[in-house]
Amino acid sequence: MSDFHLLTLVLLLIGPALPGQVPEEDWTREACIDYALAHQPDLLAAREGLELTRLDNQIALSDWYPEVLISGNLQHYFQRPVSIFPDFENPESGATTEVEVGTINSSNLSLQARQTIYNPTVAAALRRQDPLVAAARLDIEAVEIDLRESVSRAWYAAVRERERQQLLQSDLDRQERALRDARLLYEEGINDKVDYKRATITRNRTALDLQNALIGYQSRVAELKAAMGYPASRELDPAYDIDRITLETFVDSFPVLRPTDRVELRQLDLQDRLLGLELLFYRQSWLPDFYLGGTYNMTWQDNSLTDLYNRVFPNSLASLNVSVPLFSGGRRGRQVQRQRVLQDQLAYDVAAVRDRIDREYRVAVNTFEQARNAYEVARENWDLAEEIYEVVDLQYREGITPFLSVIIAENDLQAARLAIVNSLIDAALARVGVRFAAGTL
Repeated sequence: MSDFHLLTLVLLLIGPALPGQVPEEDWTREACIDYALAHQPDLLAAREGLELTRLDNQIALSDWYPEVLISGNLQHYFQRPVSIFPDFENPESGATTEVEVGTINSSNLSLQARQTIYNPTVAAALRRQDPLVAAARLDIEAVEIDLRESVSRAWYAAVRERERQQLLQSDLDRQERALRDARLLYEEGINDKVDYKRATITRNRTALDLQNALIGYQSRVAELKAAMGYPASRELDPAYDIDRITLETFVDSFPVLRPTDRVELRQLDLQDRLLGLELLFYRQSWLPDFYLGGTYNMTWQDNSLTDLYNRVFPNSLASLNVSVPLFSGGRRGRQVQRQRVLQDQLAYDVAAVRDRIDREYRVAVNTFEQARNAYEVARENWDLAEEIYEVVDLQYREGITPFLSVIIAENDLQAARLAIVNSLIDAALARVGVRFAAGTL
């Protein structure tokens, strides 16, 4: 373990905690993420997408099952159709006879059934079923990962404002005491009004910063609620422990980049598989369509409408049907070529995504190292600034140092304390970025 981590552990065990430490309550970062995973509208919509994919698969595969159709009609001829027949008594004469055929009234009831034996489109739908479900699940996973990142960033942003608010409040309390002391010295004629005026300016500036911090905190909480899908009208206050954030941020273990853990690459790999299935479908689209057919008809015929249904003339049939696409204008060949172009294009996309993932990881690691270095320096500067302020304040009270030196020392202390919070939150956000880039968030 490095000296820095040893120092951190010692400070946590025996040293004073950073300002703003509160006991862990309900809305920790993990609790906010859990709430978002259960209520965030985008994620809920993505989960509905999985159900839609399953239903689409069932619809596409429904052609494997028998189809049954019933139909019927009722017809009345105002003029019956005429057929021309030869003279059957003297066929060689060439004479013909015009005869009205059929009945004036007729009615049909038909029951038809069809069973697919093989169809290239339905076979392709069967092969795509599992990959499409897997793709929908990856879409959900991608939304969940983005949700964890966005909620974490919003939560840390709210914590930053909350810590800044509490630091400014403690500064304001100290400056109020300094202002009262300066005013008392001025009223007793020990000091002129310059020290009193300077103390007032410093207090007013801190009060303004505190007011802005309060407004900023409300804005960050609103952003956190939006990221979580939390009702805007309900109260939410992040619960955190600065010491725990420090330990989690600067823990020795560090996620290692494994590009295959990134959901984007897994999505592209599945997309390549689907393109391959589409290519196989177009190559096999010349295969015939086999199906069994059956029909049962009932026909009623009579010239009198009232007697129409007194006698029925049934007929039935069964058939084996084959349909072979011999020529489609070259469409199949061009579709095969198009799929190959799409696969080549996807290969370039995979290479670009791999480069982007590697770049994101390196940038995230470098950002974390910068924040960790800034935290180490800020921690040392805080100790120095606090020591300097105590000495300068004591010297001022003894009349050795002017009040201006106290203001300068106090500004340095404020900056050092704020730098600790900023560098710590920057490091925590950078670690979230590292985990996201490594595919372990």
